Amino acid sequence: MKSAQRLLSNMPLRHQTLFILLAFSSMNSDARSRMADAEVTSINGVPCFSISKKEERRNGQPFLGALGVSDMTVKPTTEIWGFLMTGGKKIPLSSANCILYGRIPASAEAAPAPELKSGRVYEVFLNGRSMDAADPTYGYVAKFCLVQQVSAKPRLVVIQSDTQAWMDDTCPAKNPVP
Repeated sequence: MKSAQRLLSNMPLRHQTLFILLAFSSMNSDARSRMADAEVTSINGVPCFSISKKEERRNGQPFLGALGVSDMTVKPTTEIWGFLMTGGKKIPLSSANCILYGRIPASAEAAPAPELKSGRVYEVFLNGRSMDAADPTYGYVAKFCLVQQVSAKPRLVVIQSDTQAWMDDTCPAKNPVP
């Protein structure tokens, strides 16, 4: 800090002003960016990813360039499955449809998806933006886990972003998605 003060004190006022403006303009622009909540539903026990109706009303339809699912239970966090759209192609994403875990869209590159395990916390990141340049949203994120049922397939539990379970990457056994 003292070296910065010394540097500034030896500069003419207009250079000091320029230096300060450049320093502020080079700060991370992500402060104006935003991550929105993704939606996770269950179709025949398989997680399916989309955006909410609220997000779609707010910003319009985003176009997806990539999707990634990571296992948050292991440290460091490990991406277990995802896809990347190739050739500059993107797919429209809406609240009326979703992308099933493991299903690879046409024009995407991906490896086969491993089976999801009960009790692990997973995070999905939908890398997509709307066509509106003024929209600061650059992606959609959600966390979920599977809870083993006594006499049935595991049930999907969505972890809400405003909970301690989200912060701790833990799987709350309540609130399963039907």
